[in-house]
Amino acid sequence: MTGTPDPAAPATATPAACAPAWPGDWATDGLWRLIWFGPAHQGWEFGSYAGPALLDRAIEELPLHASDRVLHLGSDGGETSRYLALGTGCAVTAVEPDPVRRGHARRRARALPPDVAARVRIAGSTSEGTSGPPFDRVLVLQPARTGDDLAAVLRQAALAARPGGRILLGELVHHRPGRPRGAAPNGLEVRLRQAGFAGPRSVDITDEAVDALRTAQLTLIRRRHEVLRHLPPAAADQFLALILTAQADLREGRSRFWAVSATRTSPVPGRV
Repeated sequence: MTGTPDPAAPATATPAACAPAWPGDWATDGLWRLIWFGPAHQGWEFGSYAGPALLDRAIEELPLHASDRVLHLGSDGGETSRYLALGTGCAVTAVEPDPVRRGHARRRARALPPDVAARVRIAGSTSEGTSGPPFDRVLVLQPARTGDDLAAVLRQAALAARPGGRILLGELVHHRPGRPRGAAPNGLEVRLRQAGFAGPRSVDITDEAVDALRTAQLTLIRRRHEVLRHLPPAAADQFLALILTAQADLREGRSRFWAVSATRTSPVPGRV
């Protein structure tokens, strides 16, 4: 589903877009696997609401080839790296500052077939991950969900990408209340231009995000007895409420999920 995005505020972390707080790490092979792994994301543990739909869109929009060097800012436990390395044959470097998720990502990378594992690198910082030649492709997937500053992340992406390299930014965008449609360009496109990328093109993948959230909702309800092994009842109820709120926002147009691709052209971030 393509078209010009509705005017929207730049993506920010909101209660509907953030994972709830509970003991432990939300991306472990426990609750995350139960809710998202098989049911919502077809066997992949992505941190993005849109699941494999977003990465399939990235492969199509950028496009991704086996010869590409890809930088993924934020590893979501290593699933994106595995998905891309297995599916396209490209070499992927994922930057994951969180030590728990980084450990998950590295264990999953080591479990890959040797020829695939050799193409996956998990770095602990942007400086570590971006050492070496510039990247052909950069993925930035839902930075607001983890509280990352979008402008800072896009500056890192611009510095890491070669001239002519491509970026795909996937993010929830929240509409400003009372702002008329058509009043301003899409906030994500503006942010990409400010960072030194040109020709942004937005694709609406809201329907795919709603489908994934709906599946997660049904799983939470149907398998509540298993969920309660990982969460106290109040936290399980909070998790369900957040999923329902995120669905309602997407269905009723208060937020949309956009995949925005663009090309690195400016030699200095911020000059377009």
